[in-house]
Amino acid sequence: MSRSCPVTRRRGEVLREAVFEAALAEIADNGLRGASMDRIARRAGTGKSALYRRWPNVRALALDVFISTMEEALPDGDTNTGSLRGDLLSSLTTLAVHLEGDLGIVLRELISEGAHDPELGAEFQNRFGLRKEAEVAAMLQRAMARGEIPVHPVDPYVMQVPAAMVVHQLVLSGRPPTAAELEHIIDAIVLPLLRVPVPA
Repeated sequence: MSRSCPVTRRRGEVLREAVFEAALAEIADNGLRGASMDRIARRAGTGKSALYRRWPNVRALALDVFISTMEEALPDGDTNTGSLRGDLLSSLTTLAVHLEGDLGIVLRELISEGAHDPELGAEFQNRFGLRKEAEVAAMLQRAMARGEIPVHPVDPYVMQVPAAMVVHQLVLSGRPPTAAELEHIIDAIVLPLLRVPVPA
């Protein structure tokens, strides 16, 4: 059943937060294709015109909800704990924690829809995938400077592995990895790969 609030005149950050919360609930209840801007507006207690001024459709809103939430989870875009293992664990833990509940459902819906919409898939990669790869690249540069891993080129696909493993489990099982599973991913898979030079 749709949860709605009385229409009120709100602007700026207050309106944005209300719309994001409403969009998460609407997509969790009805899926990305079943969600509607009309019901999101009613849930948020605002008019449809307020939504359409910023987002052309539910997919664009869903993508903005996901990206903005993850950006706010890591506002500086840089995790630096003093060790490569600590950096990876902190980054993946933040990702996994935020993929619990409705945000994880939104991500699964975006991935599914992206398979049929190349433009959506490309925008998701540009706004989220490339950022996560850049974050890992910065971690590796610091780790090389500290002598934790050899100084050598890293296969670009290896830099995709940490976040990809978290998302893969979410898609397959409906939940992100547990803390113990994250440690296993890092210790048994990611760190060994990062110690192997790229073949010439």
